Amino acid sequence: MEISELDPNIKGTQEELIRHQEKTRKFKEYVQGLFIDLYTQDEFNRRVDAIFNETFKRNQNDK
Repeated sequence: MEISELDPNIKGTQEELIRHQEKTRKFKEYVQGLFIDLYTQDEFNRRVDAIFNETFKRNQNDK
């Protein structure tokens, strides 16, 4: 593979990394906003799972 062929792949990978970093930042902010003392461990886990699914899985096709 030529270097000129690799350049578009590198740019696409960089853009994907930036999107993933933004989603990770949002996930962290959402989870930090939860008050763990308001929930049982199971409720807290369900909320974190829901936030994860909303943040990452729902937008998998966003490219």
